[in-house]
Amino acid sequence: METPSINRRDFLRGNLNKSKNERTLNDTLSPYSYPLDRKTAAHLLRRLSFAPTLQQIEFFVGKTAQEAVFILLGEPETEYQPTNSPSWINLTTENPYGADIYTRFQIEGQWKNYHSNLQTWWVNLMIAEQTPSVEKLVHFWSNHFTTEFSYDDAYIPPQILFRQLAMFRKNRLGNFKQFVEDVTLDPGMLIYLGGNLNTNRKPNENYARELMELYTTGIGHYTEGDVKEAARVLTGWRVARYNDEPARNGIYNAYFQPSDHDTEAKQFLGRSIPARDPAFNTEYLVKTEEIRTMLDILFDVRKVAIARFVSAKIYKYFFYSNPNEDATDFINECGDLLIQNDFQLYPLFYAMFSSDHFFNQQIIGAQIKSPTELICGFSKALKKGIANIPGNLSAMEEILIDPPTVQGWEAHHRWITTKTFPNRVKFARDLVNTMTDDEVISFIKTYPAYDDAVELVKNICLHLLPFLPNQDVLDKFTNIALLQNQPVYEWSDMISDKAPAVRGMKALLIEIAKNPAFQLC
Repeated sequence: METPSINRRDFLRGNLNKSKNERTLNDTLSPYSYPLDRKTAAHLLRRLSFAPTLQQIEFFVGKTAQEAVFILLGEPETEYQPTNSPSWINLTTENPYGADIYTRFQIEGQWKNYHSNLQTWWVNLMIAEQTPSVEKLVHFWSNHFTTEFSYDDAYIPPQILFRQLAMFRKNRLGNFKQFVEDVTLDPGMLIYLGGNLNTNRKPNENYARELMELYTTGIGHYTEGDVKEAARVLTGWRVARYNDEPARNGIYNAYFQPSDHDTEAKQFLGRSIPARDPAFNTEYLVKTEEIRTMLDILFDVRKVAIARFVSAKIYKYFFYSNPNEDATDFINECGDLLIQNDFQLYPLFYAMFSSDHFFNQQIIGAQIKSPTELICGFSKALKKGIANIPGNLSAMEEILIDPPTVQGWEAHHRWITTKTFPNRVKFARDLVNTMTDDEVISFIKTYPAYDDAVELVKNICLHLLPFLPNQDVLDKFTNIALLQNQPVYEWSDMISDKAPAVRGMKALLIEIAKNPAFQLC
């Protein structure tokens, strides 16, 4: 099987020619009607999880897309919180910004270590996960509702970021409006966008603006007046960050300060939120009667804009990062489905991932892997642990839970630069070179017909790449890399001798990692 004409895949050569054999993208949510084969099963697993193992691919072969997606999404009401957690998540410190410079640097250094440890813990969780696929959804939402560990000249305690990931896990497939409410009062978000500084005397509009611009409607569906009124609704919330400050709801949780809340009437998106009697200016009532009312107004008045905006964000992350007009009708239908289900996310994800559109040849292999996808996928394939996960992520310019801006990562082509591409290849080469001889031989023998060099190369490519390279590339992989220019019939003896097979397999894996298709999923 030769590589089809590249459509939106060859990021190095920019060749956008459309294959004559490719089906036109279906612009509706009509379901995919064929049983999954190895290619489509691997495609689903690459997009909805962090790359498949051979066993996972085989498990899903023959299943319908609907059956496979049902298994991968799991139960939407179940949180699937990990049973193991970092040891520091409940440790507390004094406020470093009121302490001497030595104490401040000591606490900030401790936070930096915790943040590195949090990244390592989370990536290992991603690698170890089988089904359901939870952490890929958490990764998506963490780049939608962005929070930066290091912002301005300060840091968010990683204990709070750990709890934010748990909140994302809980809400990943639930009701989007409830999700937004939880994000609005999330301690990490309150700190990051200045919600904890928002008072009736000096409103802070940061979150009110990003709530609409980046998290729900997108630009063009609100006025500056709406931003100001939303900020007034959100006044009075604080976060218990330090052990020498109030913690009315417990450390690392948000709490309400009545004296800082604006109790006057507000006018948001053309609708009124009544003034509040000071006697009823309580945490529970402000949350349920003001914040929830504001979100009810937002999701009623701007329901179409929100539904399409969120559907487009899901599409860009899981389907294709730069959709053109071919995807517009599909995204709009996704938005309609979200509205029909009162903003429940599970029916939307289920329909999108089991759609004919998702399995179209124009979607398969059209997305550039994020550093997290690349690291997790190759580690999972080789069954090899990774040293210095934070360092490798940083070298590829994705520091988890610390995006470059409030907009998150732009992704797609931005993942590949003259700086990051060599680092991506270096990571793969270094990981391959850490494999012991026994690990390499074990890796070889996981594939069917492993004693046939030609078939082995094809099977490894089908596992590690989204589509099979053309015959010239396969021949180079087989004859020059794997066989080290030995005759093909020598492969069985090379396996028996072990050392030649190890050298050949490592050379093959490194050549695959250097191939542009390795960067795609």
